[in-house]
Amino acid sequence: MARKERFAYELIMTERNEHSAAWPRRSFLKTGALLAMQPVTRLAAFSAPVEEPSKRKASNAVQPASPEWMKDLIIYEIATKGFTSPNGPESGTFNSLREKLNYLTELGITAIWLTGYSLCDPQHFYNIWTQYAVIEPDKFDPTLGTAKEFKELIDDAHRRGIKVFLDVITHGLMRESPVIEAHPGWFRGGSWGMTDFDWTGGHTDLDDWWVKVYTDFVTVYGVDGYRLDVAIYRPDLWERIRQNASAAGHPIVIWEEGSTAIPGVTDFTQTQNPISTDQTKVGVLNEILVNDLPGFYDRKFGRAGFYEAEVQYKDGSSIKGSTRGDGPLGVRLAGLSADRVGRSDPRPDGLPDVKIRLENLALKPIADIAVHNDMGERWRLHPEGWGIKPLYLDLPESSGQLAPGPAVDIHIGTLEWGSSIELSCHDDGWDGHPLDKSPYIAQGRRSLFGYSVLFSPMIPIFFSGEEFDATFHALPGLSPHLYGDKEAGKGRWLYGAQLDWNDLKEARHSEMLADVTKMMAIRRRFSKALAMCTGGQEPNLKALAFEADIKVPVPYLRWDDRSAIVVAANRNRERDAALLLKLDLSGSGIGGHKKYVVTDLWSETPPRTLTEGELGSFSCLVKRDGVAGGGLGVFRIQPSE
Repeated sequence: MARKERFAYELIMTERNEHSAAWPRRSFLKTGALLAMQPVTRLAAFSAPVEEPSKRKASNAVQPASPEWMKDLIIYEIATKGFTSPNGPESGTFNSLREKLNYLTELGITAIWLTGYSLCDPQHFYNIWTQYAVIEPDKFDPTLGTAKEFKELIDDAHRRGIKVFLDVITHGLMRESPVIEAHPGWFRGGSWGMTDFDWTGGHTDLDDWWVKVYTDFVTVYGVDGYRLDVAIYRPDLWERIRQNASAAGHPIVIWEEGSTAIPGVTDFTQTQNPISTDQTKVGVLNEILVNDLPGFYDRKFGRAGFYEAEVQYKDGSSIKGSTRGDGPLGVRLAGLSADRVGRSDPRPDGLPDVKIRLENLALKPIADIAVHNDMGERWRLHPEGWGIKPLYLDLPESSGQLAPGPAVDIHIGTLEWGSSIELSCHDDGWDGHPLDKSPYIAQGRRSLFGYSVLFSPMIPIFFSGEEFDATFHALPGLSPHLYGDKEAGKGRWLYGAQLDWNDLKEARHSEMLADVTKMMAIRRRFSKALAMCTGGQEPNLKALAFEADIKVPVPYLRWDDRSAIVVAANRNRERDAALLLKLDLSGSGIGGHKKYVVTDLWSETPPRTLTEGELGSFSCLVKRDGVAGGGLGVFRIQPSE
C-alpha cells in the first residue's frame, strides 16, 4: 500500500493501563496483545496517545535470529503478470518467470520478492490483476500455473542461489472468497473494498489455519520467507510460522512493509529507508541518502543533523526553535542516549535513542511537542497521522503535569533492528502520479543505484526493470485510479508495468544493465567490506575529505580487514566531475603501510601503486551520470606488502 494510505494500519497502543505498560515491547507484540486492546473501529492511528512516562519500562529485546544468508540479500521485486508476456499483455506465468532465471542469475540478484501467486481478483485495484486483491491465499491462480510449476520455479531459483519471498496480504480477503463463506465468524469489518480478518476475536481455528497456510509454503514448496503487506497484526502467529520453518530445517526471513522490526519475529522493514519520499510525485528524494550517505549515518547515531522543534502549551501558546539557533526555543543535539522509545512504537525497543535538549521553556503545562529533521522525519509527543513517530519526554516521576521547567530532554528513535534501503517498489506511481512521467526511480542514474543503494550497508530492494532503465509501458487495463476502469491504459502504478525486453536491443538500456550488473558483481566480490550492518551497529563507513569542480555527493570509504573500498559519485547529467580525495585510512585497520595498490573497479584501468602520502591527494574523474560507465567512481585500496 502507498505510504500516504498506510497510516490507518499503523497499529499504535491506545490504552494506558498499568498491566500493559509493564511489558517490554517484544513480549507485548509477540502475544498479540496490541491487537486485543484495539477499539472496535480498529483504526486508531489518528488519536493514539503515548504512554505516560512514569509507566515506561526498559526493553529486554534482543537481535532477531536472522539466517546468515540475510546479509547477502539483494531483493528484486517481480509482479508476475507483467514481468513477462509470453502470450501478450498480463500473461506472465510461473513458467515464463522461470525462463528468466538465467537473466536474474547473470544480473546478480540474490532474492525475488514475488508479488503474484495466489487466486486473486483480476480488476479490483487499478483495474488489473494484483496479489493484493486476494481471494484464496492458499490456492494458486490457474492463470499463473500449477502447484507443480510453482515448486519447480522455487527449486530452480534455489539451484542458482536465489531466495524467493512471497507477498502476504494480512488484513483480509475479497468479499467473494469461499473462505468467508465457510468461516464467516473469522471476519469483521472491512477496508480497501475487502472483508477484514477478525484478528482480535480469539478465533483459534483461524490462527491455526493461518499458521498452516504459511508454514506449508515453506515446508512443501520451499519459499524462504515473507513480505507482510500493510501490517503484521498478529506477531505471535508469525513467530509460530518462523519456529515451524526452523524446526523443518528451513530458516526464513520475514519483513513488514512498514512499522519496525520485532526482534525474534521480523528481520527488517521494506520502507525503513526509501529513496523516494513521495510515491505520487516525480523526483522527491531523500536528499541526505542520495547526497551524503555518511551524513545519513551521522544522523542515525546522533552526531549531526538539522532539527526543528515546537513546544505547544496547554494555554494555546507555543515556542519554536532549531539546532541552527532560529527562534527563542533552544534546540541542541545531545548524541545517543539510553533506550526510551522505539522508532515507530512508543515502547522501548532495545536500541539507543537520539537525545535532544530543549531550552528556554516556560514553566507551564505542555500540550504537545513536534520535531522534524532534514530527512523529512517527524516526531510528536502525541503522534497522530501517517508517518508521525513517537518521542519520549524525559520527566522526573514526581513532576505531575507536563511542566518540566526551563530545560528538558526528549528522545527520538532513529535506529532499527535490521537494515534495508528501497530504491523502488510496486507502489511508486500511486494514484495522483503525473500521467506523462515514468514511475521508475533510478531512470538511468548510476549514482543512485550504486552510491546510495548497492554499496550502502543495507539490504537493497528495487522493482524489476530498474536495472536496465526500462521504458514504462502500462498494462492495457491499468487505470490511474485506485478503483474503477476510467482511463484504462493510462495508469502509472508501477505494479502495472509491462516489461518490454526488446528495450535491451537499444544501447541506452543495455549499457545501464551492464553497469548495474557490474555494481552487483563488485558488491558480491567484496561482500565483506560492503556488508550490510544490522541493528544499532556502527557500519564500517566514513566520509572522505574532498574537493570537486562541481557539486557531487560526499565520497565515502568502506573496509574490511584486508582492503578498503572508495565510493564516489556524480549526479550531474551534463558534466564530468574532477575530484581530489584525501584517502584517509585511519580507523580502517589497514593504515600505516608504506605502499598501497589502488585498483579502479569501475573503469577497470590498470592498478596503481601509491604511498600513503600520495593517497592524501588522490585525483579521479567521475563521468557524468546517465551514460555508460558514468555516475560512479569505485576504487579498491590494499597494502602492497
